[in-house]
Amino acid sequence: MMDKNKGPLGHIFTPFKNRSFSLMFLTTVSASFGDILMDVSAGWLVLDLTDSPLSLGLFFAVRSSPNLLFGMIGGAVTDKVDRKRLLMTCYGLYSAMGFMIGYLVMTGTVQLWHALALIFIRGIVRTFVGPARQSFIVDIVGRENAMNGISLSAVGTRGVGIFAGATAGLLIELLGKEWPFFVLSGVYITSIGLIGLIRGVEVKRVAQEHSIWRNLMEGVQIVRQNRIVLALMVMAGTCEMFGFSFAVLVPVFARDVLEVGAVGMGMINAFRSGGGLLAGLALASLGDYKHKGRLIMGSFLMFGVGLILYANSPVYVLALFFIGTVGISAAAHDALSQILLQLNVEEDQRGRAMGIWQLSIGFGVIGSMTLGTLAEVYGAPFAQSVFGGIMVAIVALLYVTVPKLREL
Repeated sequence: MMDKNKGPLGHIFTPFKNRSFSLMFLTTVSASFGDILMDVSAGWLVLDLTDSPLSLGLFFAVRSSPNLLFGMIGGAVTDKVDRKRLLMTCYGLYSAMGFMIGYLVMTGTVQLWHALALIFIRGIVRTFVGPARQSFIVDIVGRENAMNGISLSAVGTRGVGIFAGATAGLLIELLGKEWPFFVLSGVYITSIGLIGLIRGVEVKRVAQEHSIWRNLMEGVQIVRQNRIVLALMVMAGTCEMFGFSFAVLVPVFARDVLEVGAVGMGMINAFRSGGGLLAGLALASLGDYKHKGRLIMGSFLMFGVGLILYANSPVYVLALFFIGTVGISAAAHDALSQILLQLNVEEDQRGRAMGIWQLSIGFGVIGSMTLGTLAEVYGAPFAQSVFGGIMVAIVALLYVTVPKLREL
């Protein structure tokens, strides 16, 4: 257990005393660098190929849809197999797919269906990465340090995002659209090497003895019988639909609304990640904070308000400030969802709990397509404002109808 007399800095750095966590943190940082290069560069590529916000909505829908199909399966597999080896396999596949997209762009043969097909396959792999990575972090640090470990993981993810988003824009501007994909291919190889150095992590899970099918069915039972898990699942799903879908329109805001180009798009993503970094540090400093439910509802409200202000910012500087606010609330909600899901199930069910979270974020398919369609017809600022307003209405409804969320 952590010492309650420690100050905030003591709480933040506790997990780094564990060599395995330090290596996992570096693995998360390198893999997240690759993830952001892929998302930013692929989004810009699709906009360049089609010149259509609706196509961007389709792209992000294709990216998210595997979560609906494979999210629970990813969690069931995570509770069955060696999580470290699963992550190494997934990062190897990520590397190969990044190289393939880069090659198609470089040779001038890339078409929209190429990008969509590879992003869909990558989305399938992603449904295994999420549960495996977050469960492996808790394997390393223990349940008592879960908030620290997952929050620090968010710090690494968002911290590197400050540079990754800007790097993607600069690589596109200076070297061409193919180079971010080649760079991310090498980055995932680095992730494999780092996680391969982790040794001696003890994993206690009864579900390892069960079949994947049985694990999957038990995951369904968790949702049916655990009301807290169901509420968190609904909250994560609606947040993904109306909140995280904002990434669909970032290239449109950069190119057409704010008129700042690829480099400006990179800076928008950098400020978003900077906000996420602040959120991760704040959560990690709280240690085993007792009012996580209030925090997650507050972050949900802040997310919606931030999106409305960002969508209606008259100048680029204000847009950067408000997207930073969005980044704070998005990262806080993301981390708290994962923390609360893992802390409200049995020890041997943590992988499936993360599979439930992975399934929840699959509902982003609906948000991505709807947001892209609204932007195509009514413009990006109006569409984003509507989604922000819906988030504010949802959190007000949850506050009244699900009082247990406030008590977590």
